[in-house]
Amino acid sequence: MGERAERLVAELDWSRLAETLRLRKLLPTLGPRIVELAKGAVSDDFGAAVQEAIETGRRQGAFLQLISLRAIAMLAGAGIRSAALKGPLLGEAIYGDPGRRLSSDIDLLVAAEQLQAAAAGIRGLGYDAPTDHVDESGLPLLHFVLLHEREELPPIELHWRVHWYEQGFARERLLPPAVDPTGAWRPAPVDELAALLLFYARDGFIDLRMATDLGAWWDVYGADLPSGALDGVLRAYPALERVIPAAVKAAEKTVGLPAAQVIGEMPKLGLRERVAVRLANPNPRSSQSQLYADVGLIDGLLMPSGGFAAFVRRQVLPPAEVLDQQARHASRLRARSQLARGAGILARYTVTLARLMHTPETLR
Repeated sequence: MGERAERLVAELDWSRLAETLRLRKLLPTLGPRIVELAKGAVSDDFGAAVQEAIETGRRQGAFLQLISLRAIAMLAGAGIRSAALKGPLLGEAIYGDPGRRLSSDIDLLVAAEQLQAAAAGIRGLGYDAPTDHVDESGLPLLHFVLLHEREELPPIELHWRVHWYEQGFARERLLPPAVDPTGAWRPAPVDELAALLLFYARDGFIDLRMATDLGAWWDVYGADLPSGALDGVLRAYPALERVIPAAVKAAEKTVGLPAAQVIGEMPKLGLRERVAVRLANPNPRSSQSQLYADVGLIDGLLMPSGGFAAFVRRQVLPPAEVLDQQARHASRLRARSQLARGAGILARYTVTLARLMHTPETLR
């Protein structure tokens, strides 16, 4: 696509591009590649903005990595296995520089049965107790969010899984086999790729951050993977048999991930999966409320068999505590009731599906 890139470069408003990428936390990630494609046509201000963003990212990454390793070591001292998810380590591995991938919090994975003990351990670093809603088994939907009581350290998200549809993949494939206080352990490449695809799907294929990570990951590690590397993962975890192929196709559409090589036995996507892929939105322009609804709609489209009740509780009629937390996070008033909120979400689903009906390629 070099010729097209050259034409676009000639028409660019460099200051607007820099601001757009900065707002989407993509300036240090995509900026260097744009500078490379521009072949000297880039404005001096844009080049300086990219370099400044990378330097800022390096400082932030070093800070996050320091706190992450401290937390992992503290958990290891209590006999708790943990592993970092995404973050500066991933940025350094796939971009060659920890400053290329911006992060504002720390994501750690622990086993479900050790989640409560892990949260108690992290509080030793000056964090408040999590306030997330928990089910009858004492588990949050996805993770606990811990905020530092003096706001001096970044938030820490303690995950027990990485996607709504799995309860064993993260524990069995993304945690070190034994306590690792160094935080240096990394999963097998195929499992790391599967995790990135699950993150991409869980975020509703919105924007370019996760898609760009997938493209960069493939550039570094793809040549070393056997053809159909993910086939074994799909056989071992049938609940993921819709979501991973859909994520692969969405990434192929957005950043050129080679679907036929990633999944050798690529299943024929059903209507639900095709609609979900069609919803992949690398350049979001909708309101935050509509984007949030689209993420939930993709969840419903890709849910495994028997997952409808869980989907409704998760996306349409969540507990009151979850509504309160979402309202605080989004700085907006809470809906009057679960039913009012559910009706609004269903209306937004209808808007999205009606829009897609005007694009017949969705159904092919």
